[in-house]
Amino acid sequence: MLKQKKHKMIQWLFFTCSCLFLFACTGQDSAANNEDETEEEPALHLVNIEPELFQKVAGWFGPETVLLHTGDMDQHELHLYNVVTGEIEELYEEKGYILSIELNPLSSEILFQIVTEEGVFLKIINSSGEISHSIPIDYNGYVSLDWNSVNTDLIFIAHYHYSLEEEGEDILVQIWDIESNTLTERPVSSMYPKWYTSNVYVYIDELEGRNLYIGDIREDSDDLIINRDVVDFFMNQDTFIGVVESDINDTQVYLFHEYPFLVGESVITIPKITMNDVALKPHLTQSNRDGEIYGVIPQQAVALEESLGDFNLEHLDFSEQTTEEIVSLPYDAPIELSPNEEFILFGWRFEYIIDLQTHEMHSLLDSM
Repeated sequence: MLKQKKHKMIQWLFFTCSCLFLFACTGQDSAANNEDETEEEPALHLVNIEPELFQKVAGWFGPETVLLHTGDMDQHELHLYNVVTGEIEELYEEKGYILSIELNPLSSEILFQIVTEEGVFLKIINSSGEISHSIPIDYNGYVSLDWNSVNTDLIFIAHYHYSLEEEGEDILVQIWDIESNTLTERPVSSMYPKWYTSNVYVYIDELEGRNLYIGDIREDSDDLIINRDVVDFFMNQDTFIGVVESDINDTQVYLFHEYPFLVGESVITIPKITMNDVALKPHLTQSNRDGEIYGVIPQQAVALEESLGDFNLEHLDFSEQTTEEIVSLPYDAPIELSPNEEFILFGWRFEYIIDLQTHEMHSLLDSM
């Protein structure tokens, strides 16, 4: 009898120890899983900077790195800032005011316009902050820039200027050939010509008719009209999205997706955005060739001179001709998708960042 009791007691102790062991293992596995989940979702690091020194975030210069522009009345600086690790690296500083900035992540170079006591210059620096090219320009206001992604020696520069012949304001477009360090005028009536190939470009005529034109820098002939319906467009490499007003519904526009350029029939219908009765294209972004496309899409038609409107960040699926809402936005503003397609910069100074994993928007500035 005593032996039986002793045997049962041993069995009970063995069972209890086994349960405790399994419970401990389960707890360790759960903790390990939690650690793995934490590692998979790194927290974003906000920029700790005084608001008066913040000028803007110029864009993505890597999968997790942005180009940060800071400065005051004395000098301006450019920094590389990793939004995941919080690491910051000063690239460039100069006594003067940095205005327009254009990034070329493919060649790890940064183009910017700077106004100094010596004059106005366009400069190019590499990822180490070293100046590789510089040229003076005769304009101290913001210029628009477009860097040829196929032939990186060519850059469009455009700005308004007073024309003596026209006795009024005109648009001056120049091509900076950085290999020869020369500026050549090009008769283009648009502030935003876009390179398509090493020699071919497209633009909307902003002075007459608002038609879509195509030109070739190897030709001296006039540029050709290729579409009278497209009122504006978005281009990223050979992805072309044209905006066409609906001839059926006055509150809608069509987004025609063509990949490669001028080949395709996919269309998405969205509410129309207008300013002074002129249809505007929504802010669109794509970071990789044939990659994901996102847009700032109005919830209903809006005239921006009358109302701020209500907008969403939406994923555009042209293969299914549908959109998916990601997050509501406080207002209409530009966006830029990161190269790894995990984050989106938002705002007129790109002062916000949207995490596409969590669908949450954060201020990039710790002080905001």
